[in-house]
Amino acid sequence: MGLIDNIYAGFNNFKRRKAIDILTSSDPDKIVEYGEKSLIRSFRNAATRVPAYRRLLAAEKVRVDQVCDVPSFKAHVPIVTKEIIFTENDISELCVEGTFQAMRSTMTSSGFSGLFAFGISSEQNRKETIFGLDTTLDYTFQTSRKKTLFINSLPMGVMIPTNLPVANTSARSDMALAIFKKFRKDFDQFLFISDPHFLKKILEDGLDQGIDWKKANVHLITGDDWVPETFRAYLGDILGTDWDTCDRAFIGGTMGICELGLSLFHESVHSVRIQRLAYENRELRYALYGEGVDILPTLFHYYPHKTFIEVAGEGEGPGDLVISMLGDSLLIPMFRYNVKDNAAIIPYKRLVKVLSDFGCAHMAPDLKLPLVAIFGRTGRCITVNSGSVNPEQIKEGMYSDYKVAGSTTGHFKLSRENDAVLVEVQLKKGITPAPPLEESFRKALLKFVTAESRVKLYPYQNYPHQMEIDYERKFKNMD
Repeated sequence: MGLIDNIYAGFNNFKRRKAIDILTSSDPDKIVEYGEKSLIRSFRNAATRVPAYRRLLAAEKVRVDQVCDVPSFKAHVPIVTKEIIFTENDISELCVEGTFQAMRSTMTSSGFSGLFAFGISSEQNRKETIFGLDTTLDYTFQTSRKKTLFINSLPMGVMIPTNLPVANTSARSDMALAIFKKFRKDFDQFLFISDPHFLKKILEDGLDQGIDWKKANVHLITGDDWVPETFRAYLGDILGTDWDTCDRAFIGGTMGICELGLSLFHESVHSVRIQRLAYENRELRYALYGEGVDILPTLFHYYPHKTFIEVAGEGEGPGDLVISMLGDSLLIPMFRYNVKDNAAIIPYKRLVKVLSDFGCAHMAPDLKLPLVAIFGRTGRCITVNSGSVNPEQIKEGMYSDYKVAGSTTGHFKLSRENDAVLVEVQLKKGITPAPPLEESFRKALLKFVTAESRVKLYPYQNYPHQMEIDYERKFKNMD
């Protein structure tokens, strides 16, 4: 590394440390207030400069001059969806000044819902995203002090916006493992990022190849799908995670939305510890997430200076997650965008209060950021006469038994069968559905389910629903 490179790296390290200092020392209310002030400025900018958004507001008879604070923003600005934004407008009309001339890159959503959404990044937006992600990685993994290789196994050609060395393998476990084995002695630590099911496959394939993951300094970053605590525990058992310190083999999630940003929310060592305690302590869980919540949501930090977050309805309990993006570098600004995730907002001071009430004040995150609890996608519940079942309940049960977890690809489908719910599960290659295994699956999968249900196991090659799992799309888990 030359002199100029050293100066540049040192300057960026200083900026990242400064940003972390601000986020760990500032008043939590002041952080939120800063974002609220930016919200109105960003909204008015888009309302006058984005052709499609200007038309939408006119059709809804929204007077921009009436939107002057958060209450008036919520009262007058309409909530929009992917269907409204991307089916009714040309892509250029969604951009500032009606042009995407400044586009540096573009990508689509997964198509999970049957409709694609699109994200566009400018050079300035790309630089800001790199700085933000590198700051998060440095905070979590001390990447400025540890030589790190980032192995990106996200599907769909998703690139990681970072200055760290990156190996892009897409959904190829053989490539990811080959790179890890070849470079293992040359880096202090490795960060693997992918869909949770694919990270499971990488670790299990590595075990088959003789890799002792407990001797490797590997961290996992999950994206693209909700992760139950039992799944985290299963992967942690393979890696030998020390949950008290998490200084090695940390397993944490991130959440991005292509049309909004690739790294909007993230877990931390602190939030994971809180989750694990809430999993064990029902009263703490109820105090944090609501009475009767037995399946933990994912607890993410978010940045109020980047995103303004609401929960549709603002009533008791969770609701649809609604996001507004802040800043002037976005080519496609979005306001009150319903992402169809079931969520609840947890202000930082409320989290501290709950932890203090349970004698756990020392577990409060040092990041003074608000948090959002993501309960999963809305509208994926199967209802029968005896109750209802959702994919989150099945996942929680499936990974609670490590033998069961290690026997399946993780792919399953929920459907109705007369007055019961049918859970169809794909086994891994080489595993057959013998009666003892079937009984283990039945006990594990139905552990969190009270509705009348039946479990059916399929050998890998006989699975009737998308037999060849390429990990390029999210698993729908149901019709």
